[in-house]
Amino acid sequence: MAKNFCSAKSKNAQEAHEAIRPTHFNHENAGHTPEQKKLYELIWNRALSSQMADAKILRTKISANIEDKSIPNFQANGSRVLFTGWLSGDPTSRGEEVELPKLKSGDPLTLIELKSTGKETEPPPRYTEAGLVKELEKRGIGRPSTYASIMKTIEDRGYVNKINRTLTPTDTGEVVSDFLEKNFADYISDSFTAEMEDKLDLIADGKLTYEDTLEKFYKPFQKEVKAKDKLAKATSLGDADPSMKCPKCGGPMEIKLSKSGKFLSCKKFPDCQGARTIEGKELEGPKETGELCPLCKTGKLLEREGRFGKFIACGNYPKCKFIKEDPEEAKKKNTGVVCPLCKKGTMVEKRGRFGVFYGCSSYPECKNIIKSKPTGKICELCGSLMMEGTKTIPERCSNNKCPNNRPDKLQK
Repeated sequence: MAKNFCSAKSKNAQEAHEAIRPTHFNHENAGHTPEQKKLYELIWNRALSSQMADAKILRTKISANIEDKSIPNFQANGSRVLFTGWLSGDPTSRGEEVELPKLKSGDPLTLIELKSTGKETEPPPRYTEAGLVKELEKRGIGRPSTYASIMKTIEDRGYVNKINRTLTPTDTGEVVSDFLEKNFADYISDSFTAEMEDKLDLIADGKLTYEDTLEKFYKPFQKEVKAKDKLAKATSLGDADPSMKCPKCGGPMEIKLSKSGKFLSCKKFPDCQGARTIEGKELEGPKETGELCPLCKTGKLLEREGRFGKFIACGNYPKCKFIKEDPEEAKKKNTGVVCPLCKKGTMVEKRGRFGVFYGCSSYPECKNIIKSKPTGKICELCGSLMMEGTKTIPERCSNNKCPNNRPDKLQK
């Protein structure tokens, strides 16, 4: 039995770190919780067994001759322990290996019980984190210092769900995987990743320069990305059941993925906006308000459902980005501070993916925005709006290039 529990499995892998071992073998028990005690027991047993002699195990195969020739010969594979050695210190390490009795040729066997079981072919089990790391090692992808961040990334981005110890791909993960395989197959191939790892090692050894390596990679990659700019969003999960027809035009539907989950969409979208739930119930689309857009004068105003609730917007989006706000809500959000850029609109509270900010009410004609609520004062140094301060930073300029943007540092 080899006593090294970890070994480098690829040319790019780093050697294992120093093992965890008890400070003294007299301390057989430690820990406050059952989990901690079990972990310490495992460490203690492994450390003790690593200092013991090798175990001697005889691999054994038993073949039994059956008198009834219609029955195939019985065979059993297992082993016999000739000398326990390190197994005395860590007997659980043997696992579920079958231990066979000592027999010699010609010994009779007694049939105690005979069972017949039928099995169907099953798909290979899904990866666990340990199994996925082992597969990455096998393919030469990544290295020990990056495996933890890889596992964290695929979970944080919602590509997989960890159920017990099993990694199960999500709808988002399947859509992203299909999109990349279809459009960027060369860049996600095992060979490309392994070659890039080799080049990084050569850069570390001083045999390649990172400027040349990045230039040779980035220029063709940039062209590939630009060539895919006009592709439709990766939301399709394939065709829906043929029995599911579009509630508006009666045409075929497909399964799509949105932020709120899977749904069925008409294949003619955006010309037809018929939609159903994944169970088949008709989904109500945007409702017309009967008003024309005051900005483009051609689009109809539609009531839509967004991340922050219902809102009314132009039906010509994205060509026209007009959004109608509730008068009372708009009044609450309007600071009354005149925009110094266009001199027409006023600064109003808005919400984006990074939180609250303040922008000109004349958007999209004027795209002036600032991070915090304006005070109404003008910066004496650059003429930009002043913003409310925080507990640590006093009232400051909204222009981040102005020295008055961080007056606390200016004072120091």
